[in-house]
Amino acid sequence: MLVLLLALALPAAVSAQTPEDQQPIDLDKMELARKARAAQFPVSKRVTRYLAAAGEASAEGDPAKAKALLNKLNPKTLNPHERALVYRLQAFVAYAAQDYDAMIKYLDMVLAEEVLSVEVENKVRFNKAQIYGSLQQWDKVIAALDEWFRYVRTPAPVSYYLLGIAYYQLDKLDLAISNTEKAIELANPPAEGWLQFLAALHIQKENHRAAAPILEQLVLRFPKKSYWLQLSLVYGSINTTKHSLAVQELAYHQGLLTEDQDLRRLARSYVYHDLPYPAAKVLEKGIEQGVIQKDVGVYELIANSWIAAREYDRALPPLRQAAELSKDGKLFVRLGQVYLQREEWIEAAEALGQGLQKGGLENPGSANLMQGIAWYNANRIPDAHASFVRAQGHASTRAEADRWITYLAGAQGGGSAPAVGDSQAEASGARG
Repeated sequence: MLVLLLALALPAAVSAQTPEDQQPIDLDKMELARKARAAQFPVSKRVTRYLAAAGEASAEGDPAKAKALLNKLNPKTLNPHERALVYRLQAFVAYAAQDYDAMIKYLDMVLAEEVLSVEVENKVRFNKAQIYGSLQQWDKVIAALDEWFRYVRTPAPVSYYLLGIAYYQLDKLDLAISNTEKAIELANPPAEGWLQFLAALHIQKENHRAAAPILEQLVLRFPKKSYWLQLSLVYGSINTTKHSLAVQELAYHQGLLTEDQDLRRLARSYVYHDLPYPAAKVLEKGIEQGVIQKDVGVYELIANSWIAAREYDRALPPLRQAAELSKDGKLFVRLGQVYLQREEWIEAAEALGQGLQKGGLENPGSANLMQGIAWYNANRIPDAHASFVRAQGHASTRAEADRWITYLAGAQGGGSAPAVGDSQAEASGARG
């Protein structure tokens, strides 16, 4: 499963539904009431001076001085409007001091005075949700946002994104997805992180088909390597392998595939779609540039690509390199088979011999039999006889080796060479 790719450092999202047990709020009526109450309680010049001085101290990075100035204002001697402004500034001073519990307390006290404008109070409510998010108190984030939604006519897209993160943290992926989708729907254009988050949510639910169009947007708007690779993997997981190859190919030609595993994946995709020639070229260029590690796997893949492209001359060097690096002799046997196809008998016999010497073969009798056929066609009869004798020692090739030895014994009297069995079809060029 693809991995979730983001740090949750951005704002979170919210529920758009008003709880059934809460009555709708007449925001116009509330705004008029707030204005009337604010007019009823004007702010004195003394309080204004202290607020200005405390605000300046806070802006200069001295929360202690700001707090000291605000503490000189006794809330009992202030009117509701003055108290609300003092509490609001105390909340921001507490935030600067990273005293988040105190900040939330002061924000609640601001709202309790019911004297600031609806717009200002809404900022206070949203600040609470954000603080709860920074404290990773996700249930409180959702509750704060639910309350905030009751007081806004047109919720901002970021609120739904914030709620999406909160629900994700509570492992409620469906709600996380629906709210993040709402945020993206309302935003114009949506932020890169929002799209990335939504794609990651779909991937976590293993709904790769839903993740694909989100990743397509990311690729078009933010053509980063990680998005190209994710999109190709998603396409592969939903069996749209041609699209996966197309995405990888575009990323390659844009210079975004710069790592060993990326180039090998592209080459395998080419081979899977019967395009062995570009597969081999991608791998050879990667080796030449020092991007791809020289190991058995890559040389074998290059060789197999050239063989599939019927470019046998170009297949032989990488196949030999793979055989030399391999821990067993299987690839030397494969090399011998290619030489047999090309009727290069001595080279075939020698490669098969190297494979037998290195060992680890599943069917050494078959390798001995093919080597005997190669020596026979090279007119090295004693060597052919020795190979067939070794093939007699294996049950799977004993009968065919017997026929060859019998044939060699009576070869001077004429007659045809034995028919080549299915397991030695690669040696079908043996002369009669």
